[in-house]
Amino acid sequence: MTTLTVDAHRSRMLQCLEAGNGYEFLTVAAPYLNVCRDDHYIRLMAIREYLKLGLVIPARELLEPDPSMGELPSEFAPIRASLAMVSEAAVPWSQCAERFEANLAALMDRSVDVVPVREAWTVRRGDFQLFRDSRNVDQVRMRDPTGGWQWIPRLGDHRAAAYSQPMPEDKGAKMPGPYLFEGLDLGWYFKRVYEATIDTFLGYSCALFVVEPDPAMVAFVLHLHDWREILSDARVFWFTGESYAEDLRRTWEDDPDLPFPRHGFTLSAFRPRCSPNAVNVVQGLVRTRDAAIQQSLADLEARYASRDMHYWSGRFDEALTGRGDPLRILAPVSTHTTFLQYSMRDARQAFEALGHRCIVLTETTPHHIIGPLTYHKTIREFDPELLFAIDHLRPEFGDTLPANLPVMTWDQDSLPGVFTEEKVKRMSPLDTVVGLAQFDCLGRFGCDPRQFLCRQMPTSPQQFDASDLTDEELAPYRCDVSYVSHASQTAEAFHNEELEKCADDGLRRLMTELFPVARRTVETNGPMNGPGLRRMLLQAEQKIGVKIVDRAARTHVTGWYLWRLCDRLFRHQALTWATDWARQRDASLRIYGNGWDKHPTLARFSAGPAENGRELLCVYRASKINLQLMPAGFLHQRALDGLAGGGFFLARARPSDQRNPRFTELLAAIRARGLKNGAEVFQCNDEALTTAFRDAMHDLEANEDEAETMFHLLAVRDQTDYPSEIFPRFHLIRFDDVESFASVADRFLHDDALRQSIADEMRQVVLERFTYEATMQRFLQFAAESYAARTQEAGNATLP
Repeated sequence: MTTLTVDAHRSRMLQCLEAGNGYEFLTVAAPYLNVCRDDHYIRLMAIREYLKLGLVIPARELLEPDPSMGELPSEFAPIRASLAMVSEAAVPWSQCAERFEANLAALMDRSVDVVPVREAWTVRRGDFQLFRDSRNVDQVRMRDPTGGWQWIPRLGDHRAAAYSQPMPEDKGAKMPGPYLFEGLDLGWYFKRVYEATIDTFLGYSCALFVVEPDPAMVAFVLHLHDWREILSDARVFWFTGESYAEDLRRTWEDDPDLPFPRHGFTLSAFRPRCSPNAVNVVQGLVRTRDAAIQQSLADLEARYASRDMHYWSGRFDEALTGRGDPLRILAPVSTHTTFLQYSMRDARQAFEALGHRCIVLTETTPHHIIGPLTYHKTIREFDPELLFAIDHLRPEFGDTLPANLPVMTWDQDSLPGVFTEEKVKRMSPLDTVVGLAQFDCLGRFGCDPRQFLCRQMPTSPQQFDASDLTDEELAPYRCDVSYVSHASQTAEAFHNEELEKCADDGLRRLMTELFPVARRTVETNGPMNGPGLRRMLLQAEQKIGVKIVDRAARTHVTGWYLWRLCDRLFRHQALTWATDWARQRDASLRIYGNGWDKHPTLARFSAGPAENGRELLCVYRASKINLQLMPAGFLHQRALDGLAGGGFFLARARPSDQRNPRFTELLAAIRARGLKNGAEVFQCNDEALTTAFRDAMHDLEANEDEAETMFHLLAVRDQTDYPSEIFPRFHLIRFDDVESFASVADRFLHDDALRQSIADEMRQVVLERFTYEATMQRFLQFAAESYAARTQEAGNATLP
């Protein structure tokens, strides 16, 4: 040590003494006394701190003769004599032998070879000492190459230190990790990360990789903890012994769906790092896999190279008219979803009922993620003619798909992170989007409307067949009114959560301004549409003098923050009407879904989650009245499922549930003039038409620069099914305020015959129009029409 370093260490140690931090003092004192052997004050203080911790043996060692130091001052002699009379030994490892064997048994149950760990411990047990200090904290030290002792990794309250350290930088992410641990120290931080990564998102628990070349280091940790649950978990991978690098390589080569770690932790800093370095080994494996992916993709590109738009137009036409073989459809979906995996299951059954072949690709374990090589292998073997994905556009698949493989995106949730301008503009001409209407894509991003189809969600009559339900099954679910949704987070909680995540002061000010405005607007006028949300943001910007210039940020505020905020306000307001009515009538009300038991005002009505399928069917059938409170309108999945199962519903009124005759007439006039976009409408010489178009924009709260969005909105509305048109008595089941809710609820609660009549009538409509089979047929037909139209257009363009 240089003089400066010695002085700095001594100053730090004295500060630790003054603060009463014995652990840190001793951690610094050990290397200090190896250099400054004649600093007898520090030696005396170290002996005192060891004794305060009940660590007599380390204290006694500081009094042993050292030829390089000479005799200790005479005042140390009484201390040496006193300690010689104290009987103290390290905790025998035999006290932990049962725990050690139980841990090894857990590893053996997973076919992990534990012989190297057991043999290393047999040979080197004497190189490790276990102490339990006066604070009941286990301290372990190991013999270093000089024959001295080194605390692992230092003296301290190891559990408290581990649980006070920051988590990895992706803390709070829904799917964090995976993580690589190079060494374990005493195991506490690894245990903390393991616990924090259990079921972080709908069953996902990330993989954890532990690399420890020295089996003896693993052995002593397995003496300290009962890790049978951890060791039995297939997501925890152990690499120990001299072959660890080869074992790492083989693990990822054998499992193309095992993701590589995103973060690494070196928990062996107190000793030389292993060679080769584990992180370097993994980085090499990443490069090897990337090269394999690129070569595999190149092979697939060559296979699909000749399958252009003209090819697919003919192929889909042949398949759907019966003149050719059925289509082969590849349908990836994650198990880490609630509804989507069931929706894909029903879609597959519908495709197969239509005569097509369909393979659903999904993860095999909670810690796997389907990798590109698995996609490539499936594509190579199955030779699909359509990739059918839910809520994912082609760009999100990266280097997974050949360019000439058609992709159909079924948009069920209109997620703002999916339909960004950057992703939408990277769509292929072979891509189609079906489901929710993407006005931004059509109006703002300049997309081809022939690639987008607006279509309501379907239902599966097979999954919601109530014909064999028994009274015994229905009994636990019988109630007057029920509501099913996971949207239990309050508007206030959501707002505060978004504020906490926001680092931009201007954006925080805007959100603070928007929250009360959104509350008043929904409470007074009901739900908001997209143009209305954008207008609300514009007015807030003008009021506080802050403007969001980034388009993606603006879309996030309107398409996520304001949309979800108004959604919660809309639903929870109607639920408040229902709960007030239930209290006044002494009626039974049940709210099914996650999180309602924590709601500040609705918790007493929480009935817990209802599993999709049989249990949900029981809820629909056993409830006299089911509620549909979606701001997007009545024709949503839950209502269709419930109607297919024979349930009766009341619906909160939405303007979108009824066709506006003015809009229909306006669209007919636009089409009669042959106008193809909003700009042409404003540029035409028909003043009456232009005025009607501008009035329609005002009705829908659209700004002047949203003419293209408005143009496509009119077209989508024209092809939309409206509940008021397809259900003959839909007007009887609607309510729009607290008084009308009480009125319709009172009427239908006591009129069993009318409820049953309307439920049967609506069920028949659903079975005729909204089944998965009918919907999947329409999706495929739309793709065929899209390819045919553009093929014809390309052909016409080449004519003289």
